Amino acid sequence: PSSRKSAVQSTAARPPARPSSPHRVDSAEAWECLARKGEIEKHIAAAGRLRSASAAAASHVADARFAALLALDSAGMVALETVPGFFEPALLPVLAALDARQRDLDVRGAVGEIGVYHGRSFVPLALLRREGEAAVAVDCFEEQQHNRDESGCGNEAAFNATLERFCCAHDVVSVACDSTQLAPADLLAAARGPIRLLSVDGSHTEEAVLADLSLAAAALAGGGVVILDDAVNADWPGVVSGLARHVFEAGEGEDRRLLPFALGYNKAFLCTARWQAVYGEALAPLGRKRARFLGHDCAVLPLGWIAAHFAND
Repeated sequence: PSSRKSAVQSTAARPPARPSSPHRVDSAEAWECLARKGEIEKHIAAAGRLRSASAAAASHVADARFAALLALDSAGMVALETVPGFFEPALLPVLAALDARQRDLDVRGAVGEIGVYHGRSFVPLALLRREGEAAVAVDCFEEQQHNRDESGCGNEAAFNATLERFCCAHDVVSVACDSTQLAPADLLAAARGPIRLLSVDGSHTEEAVLADLSLAAAALAGGGVVILDDAVNADWPGVVSGLARHVFEAGEGEDRRLLPFALGYNKAFLCTARWQAVYGEALAPLGRKRARFLGHDCAVLPLGWIAAHFAND
């Protein structure tokens, strides 16, 4: 989950500043290594494509603060990168594209995240809300007895401070609990109804992922999207195992089974079967290619700077 991750500052266009901890990757050395391999030009080109996609997406985003984040060079994006946690800047146009398609289809509901840590990936979701939409944050925070994979210690006060800093604390409900024990009715009550956009970044054991996906499926709005973190990260094999069990064993029925429509930036993007083609088409302009994953045709997005060069080091 987000709470296990130390802060690695990064942008799509350049490597992050040199980390202060001796246990983290020396980004200057990583950049020199890339230079020796002739990879810098590829990253510059990728950064250009990202900025073009961001500019196009920004024109469809109603919230000026989210549009500012999409600019990537803005003070808002720089500020977000000072919040502890992992968040790929290139995810911003992906979120914008999903939100734009949901607006076109009049898909409504709350936004939320399971496993919020200090709120770095929660802020963009909160900024995508339309008038009247709530945001729900589920995390065990200081109740670390629920942290089965010893993934780190969240901090509710730090999370709340992040929300205040980015002016998105209104209509946010925090649920401090073990997400695997949270009833769908309680999540729906906290969100004031179904959820249209939900990030799942809780405990990464197979059983916890399976439970969180079942919870997400039960609370999802019609046309809603679930974004599963570390879906193809070899360091956390429980995630893809839990996802596979959900896809092939889901007890919720076909109308509740979450299926992949895209992969990228260390995430799997999921929805029910009815909406796979719709959202796959929405993300196609941001993709590199298409491939089969767990029996389903998916748009394959870039891997991302953090996932490609830092992983969980």
